Amino acid sequence: MEVQVLYGERIYLRRLTEEDVTDDYVRWMNDPMINQYLESRFYEQTIESTKAFIRSVTNDNNYQFGIFLKETDKHIGNIKIGSINHYHRYADIGFLIGEKSYWGKGIATEAIKLATDFAFNTLKLHKLWGGAYSPNMGSIKAFIKNGYQEEGIKHSQYLCHGEYVDDIMLGKVNPNE
Repeated sequence: MEVQVLYGERIYLRRLTEEDVTDDYVRWMNDPMINQYLESRFYEQTIESTKAFIRSVTNDNNYQFGIFLKETDKHIGNIKIGSINHYHRYADIGFLIGEKSYWGKGIATEAIKLATDFAFNTLKLHKLWGGAYSPNMGSIKAFIKNGYQEEGIKHSQYLCHGEYVDDIMLGKVNPNE
């Protein structure tokens, strides 16, 4: 499978390989502050389990990209498109900024733009959708800055920090269609 690289202003996205699984990557996945809105937080991640995950999503139905800084090639997060429904031409989009020092700096907004453009212009998808726990305002704002609209709320959907929170569902239809 060819390696796709998507270049932005400050970052680039590249499909992840097992070689990208480092101690830092696994640290993100086990850090309670970083993973607080991820379903993977319920399981301890290891180098091997993370490599197995990368192997499982390396196919034509899933695009798991690393978010890398252009200036230093430092891997600071991930963004994914998939699983793709080829009949209806839609997919889920989700992301993680693993390096906390890059939170609040617009990295997620830039990554969402690159991934969305790829999904619409290269994969020719009709729609992307994502969800965010209601307290995760940074993620919700990053989606909205990219033209995603709130499409619904699953009330009291997830247990987070001892209380139930809503799942905010956001979507964007390909504007080129």
